[in-house]
Amino acid sequence: MQIEYTAEQAAIQPRLASANINPDTFLATDYLNHFNEIVMLLEMVPDMPELAEDAAEWAPKSYNQHFMDSGFQAKELAVQAYNLAPMEIRSVFEKICAELDQLIQSTLAGMAAVNVAERGFTPKAQELIRMRVEAIQALLMKLNQVIHGKLEDAVEVVEEHPEESAQTQEDIDKLFD
Repeated sequence: MQIEYTAEQAAIQPRLASANINPDTFLATDYLNHFNEIVMLLEMVPDMPELAEDAAEWAPKSYNQHFMDSGFQAKELAVQAYNLAPMEIRSVFEKICAELDQLIQSTLAGMAAVNVAERGFTPKAQELIRMRVEAIQALLMKLNQVIHGKLEDAVEVVEEHPEESAQTQEDIDKLFD
């Protein structure tokens, strides 16, 4: 995909690479840390249900909010770059982020609704959480591809499997009975 950059975008590009921001996409991989933290907790929850309470504290953060709250050295530049990111990149990026947020929040809501911290998991419920973690990780890989400018692969997967891992609360509740 060939992108034609505006004069404003072209002016900021030379500063991006040295700040660990992709100069083609205007995105930084540091944003993945926001999701990696919850993935690590969710990976441990099936074996340590008490961690569900820690996981429940996770909340979605926009790209800009993540950087403003972080210790990232060039956070202002990261926000500025994101706001200037080409729309064809940013729209795919935001779509995947919205899917991630929804999948993580529905997983957390399901665990809270059935109180896994106290009740624990059935083997089927453990498998559901592991499947959810795999789905989250697959989306994170696609997000990473977008950050690195590999849009074609990311768009294919997002369009092919938009609701692949969606489960209703009723489905989740059945696993814990």
